[in-house]
Amino acid sequence: MSRRNNDAITIHSILSWIEDNLESPLSLEKVSERSGYSKWHLQRMFKKETGHSLGQYIRSRKLTEIAQKLKQSNEPILYLAERYGFESQQTLTRTFKNYFDVPPPQISHDQYAG
Repeated sequence: MSRRNNDAITIHSILSWIEDNLESPLSLEKVSERSGYSKWHLQRMFKKETGHSLGQYIRSRKLTEIAQKLKQSNEPILYLAERYGFESQQTLTRTFKNYFDVPPPQISHDQYAG
């Protein structure tokens, strides 16, 4: 098997694991430990295979999931911040607004959540 195929399989496995663990704290260290690669090598492989940095991908997936939860339920923002590993409600709100250009309360019936 070529190195390229092996890298693609590794990244696919990591993507699947990330999806299964979005509600857990997902640091670069934790993901690289899971992969068996150094964090530097994993970041290079991830960027090459996906076009995104590992941190960007995790943040994007968490925020997209939160947006979906806001559209589909009445879960409080504080609960979602804790559930998805944000330091505080303020941190989630700031990160969310930077990503979607609207604060979390506006997303509940908005087109931004996908």
